[in-house]
Amino acid sequence: MEIEIDKPLQEKCGIVGIFTAKLTKQLPFALVAAGALQHRGQQGAGVAIQTAEGIGRYTGNGLIRQVFNKKIVSRFNKKARWTLVHCRYGTFGGYNKINLQPCKVKAKDGTDICVIHNGEFAATSEMRKKIPHPLPPDISDTYLFTALLAESQGSSWDTKLIKTLRSVAGAYSLIIGLDNRIYAARDQFGIRPLFVGKRKDVWIIASETYAFDKVGANVLHEVGKGEIVRIDRKGLKVIQSSSMSPKHFCDFEWAYFGRPNSLLPTHEKNTAKSDVKNWMAISTFRERCGQILAQELPIKNASFVVGVPDSGVYVASGYANELGIPYRQVIIRDHFDSNGIQRLFMRDDQKNSIKKKVLGKLSLVPDRRIWQDAIVVIGDDSIIRGNVSIKITKAIFSLGAKEVHWIIGFPPVKHRCHLGVSIRTHEELIASRHNGDSGKIAKELGTSSIRYISNRGFIKARLLSNYIVVPKDQDEIFLANGGCGGCVTGHYPISRAGEIHSPPTIIS
Repeated sequence: MEIEIDKPLQEKCGIVGIFTAKLTKQLPFALVAAGALQHRGQQGAGVAIQTAEGIGRYTGNGLIRQVFNKKIVSRFNKKARWTLVHCRYGTFGGYNKINLQPCKVKAKDGTDICVIHNGEFAATSEMRKKIPHPLPPDISDTYLFTALLAESQGSSWDTKLIKTLRSVAGAYSLIIGLDNRIYAARDQFGIRPLFVGKRKDVWIIASETYAFDKVGANVLHEVGKGEIVRIDRKGLKVIQSSSMSPKHFCDFEWAYFGRPNSLLPTHEKNTAKSDVKNWMAISTFRERCGQILAQELPIKNASFVVGVPDSGVYVASGYANELGIPYRQVIIRDHFDSNGIQRLFMRDDQKNSIKKKVLGKLSLVPDRRIWQDAIVVIGDDSIIRGNVSIKITKAIFSLGAKEVHWIIGFPPVKHRCHLGVSIRTHEELIASRHNGDSGKIAKELGTSSIRYISNRGFIKARLLSNYIVVPKDQDEIFLANGGCGGCVTGHYPISRAGEIHSPPTIIS
């Protein structure tokens, strides 16, 4: 039995930067690394390559393997100093081709600047005002930043970049290429991920650690919050140290966006950004969420537990293991289907013309003996709109199930995000419509119950020490513990207008 899927939540972007002191053919290597981040953006891809002839740039719509076919790779595979690769989905700006990254702008001194960006800048209207020439109305925030950098004044590009970054706000992980160097930078709160690694003489910067695994490189360290690093022929140099601001890493990276085989720092005070051996696999975190859910909201008489592929599998298996209940993978995702190979989300540019864009398909094992009179527990990473859950619930009941319960590894999403995740309107969020009331949500889904992990339980899952900071205002619990759960609580480290949230008052 097939189930069509559509999700209103879209991935952020994947970025990769490659640098070698000697001119080297880098493009195939860079595309392999970027392919490991394809799940982060599937609408477009682009590269910028600095060769002896200058900077070459190519962008297109679609997956990396579609944009960079053999003909294009052959055309651009020249000896290069650096290569930037970006796989995109848009959070700000229209689907104008000019918004496909890398963004390229020529500075006043003739220097070509290329920028790739994961995140979303705040206060973009103020950014636009600083540009002395007219721009298209649907220009992206990344292009605005690139134009600002091109207009910046200073004695060196180090100075110009530091000055420009101090004039903007929001969530950003950036890789910038110009002349014979590349830069990597993160916002003051470290909301979006960014890492540095190396393979022999090749420097690599990427959004997730799996990109390093894919090309046989070692992860060296996380780019710190507020940090700016420069890589040139002399090696890596930190030109701006990590900020003193608190860490506010996006908690939805843990729950949904990150690949299960990527590692993330737990961001505890005693964990160094370079202490890779103590980082946590995202799959481990999701299993811990399932275990904690089993402790918080057990369904002890369940016949079996099943996870929704792919990221829901770890939540479900953790839940089943904790309670000693059988786990059965009887919901199947077809990765070879023309739609199933892609991540499950809807494109904003098609929402007005097509109500449902099917980007992946799930099917249930149709053996009625599995389902007949069963009490089924289904695990998923999150519920956003609820369409997927409704379809799966109806299908399982139609196969004879007695009860269908949902366990969810992320608290109810009730608010939009302005820091790099495309959540459209409050009205489309099922938890927002019901103010987080699980009983009302379950009724709309047509399911026996829905059980969300608690805010505290979610935070506990990503802390090795299990020590949770308790704020006076419980809606600030994510901010108090090094994360951003604004889509859950409505409290963000920085507002859409660029205003910084006051530090939470801590009880213990």
